[in-house]
Amino acid sequence: MASEKGSGLKDQSSAPGRSDPTWVGVDPSKDYTRPPPLSRPRIVRAALGLVDEKGLTALTMRALATELEVSPMALYNHVRDKDELVDLMVDLMLGEVDTSVTEGDWLTQLRALVRSYHQALAVHHELARVYSVRVRVGPNGLLIMERTIGLLLGAGFSPSEASDIFFVLFIYTAGFQQIGHIVPRRDSATREETGYYPPLPPQQIPSITAVSSHLNGPRQPGRFDYGLDLLLAGLQIKIAQPEEAAAAPQ
Repeated sequence: MASEKGSGLKDQSSAPGRSDPTWVGVDPSKDYTRPPPLSRPRIVRAALGLVDEKGLTALTMRALATELEVSPMALYNHVRDKDELVDLMVDLMLGEVDTSVTEGDWLTQLRALVRSYHQALAVHHELARVYSVRVRVGPNGLLIMERTIGLLLGAGFSPSEASDIFFVLFIYTAGFQQIGHIVPRRDSATREETGYYPPLPPQQIPSITAVSSHLNGPRQPGRFDYGLDLLLAGLQIKIAQPEEAAAAPQ
């Protein structure tokens, strides 16, 4: 084996003024084996991840405490109860909605906003089930409302119209997540799919029979966008022809 002298290596640990290096990104004063301190943001993020992975029924304070490796009572130092936790989770979810799009006209921006809203609910579809029936508006929810209503007012809609339109878009988007997939019927013996609806005589349901191959639930590719485009097309007509729209028979 080559000697240290022959190899060209020097013993730097004993050199004057030199000390052992501190590797980049490592603080020797910290204990990296311990989890980060418990905090409200950490609790809410963990709760959202738990619901995304295992569903709403899995969300209990005990299960969440196990996930975070703390005692259940420790959670109550940061959140009042499960109801408050769910409110915080909903607002965290809504924080994923992109409200920053400013390119294009008001209709283009509104479409982008609603689609981003839809995507956030789709990613967290389990939590979205709660959101559509239990609304407690937090900071991120207010930002979505402000951006939506601001676009509508800027387009020329009245305050009452802007409010009505906001709720129509909200109900459509949140309600879309409430309606699940329609489960196909299966033959009791072969378990093969036989369709989506009871086998009534076609002459009794001719209209349904004509479109039955397409009546397979709302969550088909492009179906949300199709409905959104219909709603936005109606808004475009209304703002372009306010007098004619107002005079239309009810």
